[in-house]
Amino acid sequence: MWSPPRETIYHALLVDPSRCWTVAQVAEVAPGVSVEAVRSTLHLLLGDAVMEIVPRQRLLTLRLAPDGADVLGRTIADWEPGHTIGDMSGAKAGQR
Repeated sequence: MWSPPRETIYHALLVDPSRCWTVAQVAEVAPGVSVEAVRSTLHLLLGDAVMEIVPRQRLLTLRLAPDGADVLGRTIADWEPGHTIGDMSGAKAGQR
């Protein structure tokens, strides 16, 4: 389901697919997205095996799984045409 915060986060993660991320680091590069939205999205991606935990880190640190960049890229491509970051005009009721 498309949402501006999710799209912003996905694009941020795809800038450097091999990078390891904390919630705070993603929030820094995802303008206008709350830390809570980043945390929720990363946990969903972790649960869907799109991201994986980087072991032996003090803070929760995640990276894209081996096929994670492909999954996010396909997800972005599958969203309805016309969506742009920050544009809710194409969102259906209940998808905000």
